[in-house]
Amino acid sequence: MSQVELLAPAGSYESAFAALNAGADALYVGGKLFSARANAENFTQDQLIEVMDYAHLHEKKIYLTINTLLKDNEIQHELFSFLEPLYCAGLDAVIVQDFGVMQFVKEHFPNLHIHVSTQMTVFGKETVKALEEFGVSRVVLPREFSLDEISDIRKNSTLEIETFVHGALCYCYSGQCLMSSFIGGRSGNRGRCAQPCRMEYDYFEKKTKVNDTNQTYLLSPKDICAIKILPQILAAGVNSLKIEGRMKKTEYVAGVVHIYRKYLDLYQNHPKEYHVCERDLQNLADLFQRNGFHESYYNQHHGKNMISLYKPQFRIENKELNEFLRREYIGIKRKVPLNISVTCVAGKPFQIETEIAGKTICVTGQNPSPAKNTPLSEETLRRHIGKLGNTFFSICKMTCDFEEGLFLPVSAIKDLRRALIQQVETEMLSKFRRTDMVRDDKAFVNQMKTAAHDNQKKLRIHCLVWNMQQFSIIIKQPDIQRVYLETVQFSSQELKQCITLAHKKRKEIYLAMPYVFRKDDAKRFSEKSAAVLSQIDGALIRNIEQYYYFKKNQVAFHCIFDYNVYTMNQYAKQFLQDMKADTTAPLELNHHELKELGVSDMELIIYGYIPVMVSANCVKNTFGRCDHDNRMIALKDQKNNLFSVQCVCEYCYNLMLNCHPLSLLKYSDMIHKLHPASLRLIFSQESEQQIEKILGCVRRAFLANETVEDEAYSTRGHFMRGVQ
Repeated sequence: MSQVELLAPAGSYESAFAALNAGADALYVGGKLFSARANAENFTQDQLIEVMDYAHLHEKKIYLTINTLLKDNEIQHELFSFLEPLYCAGLDAVIVQDFGVMQFVKEHFPNLHIHVSTQMTVFGKETVKALEEFGVSRVVLPREFSLDEISDIRKNSTLEIETFVHGALCYCYSGQCLMSSFIGGRSGNRGRCAQPCRMEYDYFEKKTKVNDTNQTYLLSPKDICAIKILPQILAAGVNSLKIEGRMKKTEYVAGVVHIYRKYLDLYQNHPKEYHVCERDLQNLADLFQRNGFHESYYNQHHGKNMISLYKPQFRIENKELNEFLRREYIGIKRKVPLNISVTCVAGKPFQIETEIAGKTICVTGQNPSPAKNTPLSEETLRRHIGKLGNTFFSICKMTCDFEEGLFLPVSAIKDLRRALIQQVETEMLSKFRRTDMVRDDKAFVNQMKTAAHDNQKKLRIHCLVWNMQQFSIIIKQPDIQRVYLETVQFSSQELKQCITLAHKKRKEIYLAMPYVFRKDDAKRFSEKSAAVLSQIDGALIRNIEQYYYFKKNQVAFHCIFDYNVYTMNQYAKQFLQDMKADTTAPLELNHHELKELGVSDMELIIYGYIPVMVSANCVKNTFGRCDHDNRMIALKDQKNNLFSVQCVCEYCYNLMLNCHPLSLLKYSDMIHKLHPASLRLIFSQESEQQIEKILGCVRRAFLANETVEDEAYSTRGHFMRGVQ
């Protein structure tokens, strides 16, 4: 059986050493910049290098999280200087979400492994295949994936596969959540999630409250604990078992690693004896849990058993367990044992020698002289050589060729001891050191900026609609050049009708793809839409897997990536445009940042209820009310904000819309100065009267250059405030 990696979180200096001591094969850590856990303690540069050296000396690995979306100024002016010293010191890999960061790392740090974060939301084997061709070495799959999906990817790729086995679970597909960002200005994509899924909500159907008063944690999943099914996970082809918890206490990290190490070793050495004892399960629960555990999505698509629902109970400290962890793993730096030989005889230089990986390291000093007063004793010599203090090393065995009656200054002994340890450390770490960075990226940036500002086409207006009633209104509007059909909301017959009518009206017609596109979804989509693919003008792509699905099936039409295929910097924008597709302007940049990015070749969303969560779990299913009817339900938060939730039963996911629609109609002057290639209006739950009113405002604001006011219930999103 090949070696499987146990990967642990380290949100602090103390927890890093504790996790390695407890048996982690690798750590994922964050620096002071670009980490998806910006509120963790995280590491200074010096701390990162020290932890890295410690790990390498003990044959472990360190992965750095750069799993956030970066803005232009960050990727152009900060990323290289942030990574350079860590790359030189031997960083094993970076974990990335952003296509631009992925491109940047490949160009500037050629020998650094790239792990694609779960935040990138890789939905299938076609994307994995493309990432492998790009040069990625590992993919962290969505936590929502089943064992069957993991196994399918393993059969079709040689990439390393990493999955989560323990810890907290987001309600939303990672990377597809804007809720914290839109309701509180704290972007999960920038590492500052305020965890709105841990807040209280009430569930309404047709204005009737469904949940009981004490069942208000509707979006708060219990923690994952997959230790019982480790054999199944490994059989599916997983290479790295990931524990979540960079925000957790050191005792949590050490304890979870300790227990998983025990059972991973048990399975790899004695697979037929694999059994998890109740005491270890209880210890895991004592370390942290939210009203119990579940085994993630490995063997189920969703379910009530995965959701906490009730207020988490207060946990009593397991003092015996914590004392054990503090005694065995915390506050300890394990030493690398050395066997050394010492020569202190007349007529020869004082010498200390050791062997590292078959290579002899020898340091020599001055010749000992005959003692005039107090001669050097062997005991004194051994004592001073053995004082390795705060180094990474200890003396396991020391042999001495020692002659009585000689003298050496204590300073000479200490100097030679330090010289040996320095050479040993240098030798052991030399294979990790690098100097092959590629420094200059200015030409690429300038070229992209020029290309982004040269193209100032006539402004086009496009609309996305959710139903036939909305389509029948939009198709009559002479100022609308393109209509997107939210595919999951239309029947096959309705799609055909819309396409025929749109072409009669000389309008472009695009399919807006599902937000989720997993292993069985391609077949589901083909059965419904294959007959119309040759008739449509293009597709609005919600994830990269859809792009490769069309490419594999040789479907030739225009593609535009939606806002949730993120292009927050010019590197990411260029990465996607190299696929011969258009892109949608990101929703988390303000107008100054959009100008810097350049949106003259991008589509800008100016109106609509923006989806803030895409979830495999289903509120209706949690309460046993699944009826597969695609009905819209509502969630109300503690501030009485009402969030509409579309149950997309065809693809079995929930789509939660923001409580207020985005509306930028008031800022038409500022938008004109950005020169976007097109504007998009999204109509999901608007009535005919509301649509007519909004269209009238759009005409006045963008075609007649009149000043209009946005409705009081709407939001400006991040157009003015941006995100940190």
